[in-house]
Order: sequence, then C-alpha cells, then structure tokens
Amino acid sequence: MFLLKDIYWEIRKTKEKGYGVFAKKEIKAGTVISDYLGKVINIAEYDLDNDKKGLYLMYFTDQASIYPNLTKPGPHLLNHSCKPNCWVYIYHGHTLFFALRKIKRDEELTISYLLSPKDETCNPCNHNCKCESKFCTGTMHLSKNKYKRWQKFQDEEKKKTKITKFVFGKNLQKLTSYPRIIQNNPIYQSMQ
Repeated sequence: MFLLKDIYWEIRKTKEKGYGVFAKKEIKAGTVISDYLGKVINIAEYDLDNDKKGLYLMYFTDQASIYPNLTKPGPHLLNHSCKPNCWVYIYHGHTLFFALRKIKRDEELTISYLLSPKDETCNPCNHNCKCESKFCTGTMHLSKNKYKRWQKFQDEEKKKTKITKFVFGKNLQKLTSYPRIIQNNPIYQSMQ
C-alpha cells in the first residue's frame, strides 16, 4: 500500500522490466513511500515453483511471507536495482519502503530485492538484473558477504521490533499510524 500520496508517483511501463513506479514530483530523502501489505502466506505450504507471476513474495517472519494484491498499485511494482534509491525499514513488524536520497521527478523508484546468494536451487536462474547502473552486478542475488551482513542486520532489527499479529491466509492489516520520515538507515552504508 502506498503511503505517499499519488501526486508524488505514477505507474509506467518500462522498456525491459514490465511496470515500474516513477516520481511525478521530487521526493525528499527519508520519505516513507509504502507498507508492503497483502495476504500472509505460510512459506512451508507455498509452491514457489508454481509462482510464475514474478518476485512478489516479501519476507515477514521465518514462517510467513506477504503476497500482495496484484490488481492494485503498490510497492510490489518497484523494480530491483543494484544501486537502489529506496530501502526497507522494519516498523512494528511491517516492511516500509523509504527514499534513501532525494529522488528527482521522472526517476524510477527502485529497491534491492536482497535475494540470497545464487546456488544450485536457482537453476536455471531467472533473476538477472536489468538496472543498467554502473554498479550493476547482473544479478538480483547478493554476494555471500553482503547477504551475511544483511542477515545479521535483520536479526538485530528483529530484536527491536514486535511482530504484528497475523493469521495465515488473511491479509496483513495496515497500522493505525506510520512515520513520515525514516532517518538514515545504517544498513545501506554497510551494504555498499
């Protein structure tokens, strides 16, 4: 669910990545853009091989993920980039997306998908990156070192936040209030 008013963003078709989210107006650094809401899926019962629609499943807990409503605009439309301008922030157990830096008008909003390092289970691998940044690694998978740092950071953040109550098969409910700004998130600098 977008938390940022629609005067700041729009959905557009991209050249090679399907649809993407673009800034209609300048977005200030730290601005909270969205909350990743949808149906809570039991990971143990979910068949990832049959999910041909794309990379929409968002980690929620070690047992649960969030699958968004694909018929509505939302943060699931942000494309991957090796040098993203948005990042994730865990707030009361919810995954918020926020602007890492000032995002200019007409710029695509992007996020790192933070996929685990490529291994034999991802064969053939369809997680090729098309971000075209000068930092592009050609893959949406993190290196082993970056993934270890990301996992360590996530584990530390889990200790600081209380997971929202949820029911498998039901939609994760939106929070009663959200922050407007996320100050510098320390993980981004450590992932460079």
